[in-house]
Amino acid sequence: MCGIVASLAQEPVVDVLLQGLQRLEYRGYDSAGVALIEPMGDGFTLAIEKHVGKVVNLANACHAQHFVSNLGIAHTRWATHGPPSDINAHPHTSSGLAIVHNGILENYKALKERLIEEGFVFKSDTDSEVLAHLIRHIQSIEPELKLEEAVTLALSQVRGAYGIAVIDQAHPNTLIGARRGSPLILGVGNDNFVLASDATAVVGEANKVIYLQDEDIVVCSRNNGKFEFKIKSMRSELEKVTLRADSEESLEHVVDESSKLNVDIRRSMKNNTKAQIVYRVMHDLTLSLDKIEKGGYEHFMLKEIMEQPTVLRDCLRGRISDEGHVKLAGITLMEEEFKNARRIIICGCGTSWHSALVGEYLIESLAKIPVEVEYASEFRYRNPVLFKDDIIIVISQSGETADTLEAVRIAQLNGCKSFGLVNVVGSSIARATDSGVYLHIGPEIGVASTKAFTGQVACLAMLAIDLAQRNGNMTTGQAREMAHALLETPALIEKMLSEENCEKIKRIAATYRYAHNFLYLGRGFNFPVALEGALKLKEISYIHAEGYPAAEMKHGPIALIDRMMPVIIIAPKNDATYTKVASAIEEVLAREGCVIAVTTDGNDDLDEKCEFVIKVPDITEELNPLITIIPLQLLSYYIAKFRGCEIDQPRNLAKSVTVE
Repeated sequence: MCGIVASLAQEPVVDVLLQGLQRLEYRGYDSAGVALIEPMGDGFTLAIEKHVGKVVNLANACHAQHFVSNLGIAHTRWATHGPPSDINAHPHTSSGLAIVHNGILENYKALKERLIEEGFVFKSDTDSEVLAHLIRHIQSIEPELKLEEAVTLALSQVRGAYGIAVIDQAHPNTLIGARRGSPLILGVGNDNFVLASDATAVVGEANKVIYLQDEDIVVCSRNNGKFEFKIKSMRSELEKVTLRADSEESLEHVVDESSKLNVDIRRSMKNNTKAQIVYRVMHDLTLSLDKIEKGGYEHFMLKEIMEQPTVLRDCLRGRISDEGHVKLAGITLMEEEFKNARRIIICGCGTSWHSALVGEYLIESLAKIPVEVEYASEFRYRNPVLFKDDIIIVISQSGETADTLEAVRIAQLNGCKSFGLVNVVGSSIARATDSGVYLHIGPEIGVASTKAFTGQVACLAMLAIDLAQRNGNMTTGQAREMAHALLETPALIEKMLSEENCEKIKRIAATYRYAHNFLYLGRGFNFPVALEGALKLKEISYIHAEGYPAAEMKHGPIALIDRMMPVIIIAPKNDATYTKVASAIEEVLAREGCVIAVTTDGNDDLDEKCEFVIKVPDITEELNPLITIIPLQLLSYYIAKFRGCEIDQPRNLAKSVTVE
């Protein structure tokens, strides 16, 4: 959520900033803005443009200004403090200094009150503006400080998460970035630097990237045409700050006690040592433009649905041998821990939580290891009882989900090993976990996750097979059979995505586009699919939808059934509970409900009973979710399209939830 792009270059940067913001639109936002250090006479001035709405509004305003600056910062905002407005949009300024900020400053109210006492005037409702004024205040009481030192000192006073970029008209050749808990990368080109929230904004502008770590501060500079950068770790400094801005402790030995804020700052200065230069690994940027473009499709979501056969082949490639032996390098690195695991706890949010539920069924069914699935947002606050021989698996497409990242920290505090399933290489979760597996499905741009779900389920299936082989709960023959079935899924999904099937689902969507509610039912491996199907419909069509285990319908939801309630029931014939699910269909029909059934090819039992029947290829029961989810993704897409919804950027949603 929110997107940062900042650049220092030899050439004008405004187009780089705007292009970067457009590529970050998928993250979700409500306003956008830029700040540029523009030449004026013999000096420089800070130019600001920011507007509510789409980046194109900002681009039109910027192009009318004919900016020529070589240094600028830009931002897309997803509102947390204060409603969407031009004033609340980033960047925020203070006397020629500008910042953009992702994250939440938890103690901003206390800092704001003290800065107001110091004479600072606030224009916005945001927490982020506090940081701009705080940096300026520190410079006013310690004018000899370098800009990077003032930024470091300001960050020592805040609690919470941040990814920031800072420019100052007094330093027209300096760009500063820092992060804690919110992602920030540095793109390095031949004669330019780009700071960004993720690599999509850097493609084409830099060929190398550095993934900044928590408490890193990077200083990019241009001196006599030479571009240089240095990265320092603020960790030791921030750890030494024992007095926070909301503390009531005082300092008798500080001469100037006219301001409590000044006392805190001077205490921080006294305790801090110089930040140490650190060396971070520089990676080749392998992401290509075609991966982050629509490729002829009307929407990213449709592209990502249609490319699932290809990306699943990429996901499986090299992990299943010709003989059907599954081997994941990430498990090999933790072989003893998995072998001796008391239980596995899987944490995720949204779609990742649904794939985690499928993982629970897979691991318990195949490897016979006890599994619990937790919402990461609840796990972090409920003081879970953990044992040192537990393994915490965390799932996140972006690898930056704040609540899921916190689950890793809880695992570490309790002496548990953590294992990550992420898609974005070099992400925070990928670096924080003890081991893990990359999905290798390519960037997912659409806010409503599609290929990430199937990629996660495929990886969890491989993990379950691998564990079952290692602990002896599957014979070689059984493992080979399951692995070969997994290898066949891309071709089966390809069949589901045929033009004929898409047209049929489009007709169903046209029939139900005006519905106000949907009910999704499934059992066993298909219960999480029901949840995921309902989530997709909610996310992009704004239709209320709920997923339930089919047997739970009688315990409440059946009261909602009438002829105006479409009920989607996932009932593959190979499901062990098929006869029970068929009974649920009869119960809906008896109450004049409209049933859309998803069942397997060759099963004609439901053709005369249901309003619509969607047939999917037959596959082993454990892998049904990889197939049954496909028509539900398409149905959500087509309904949203018929309703004229913003499919790739649905209202109020963000692709990467990097704040609580």
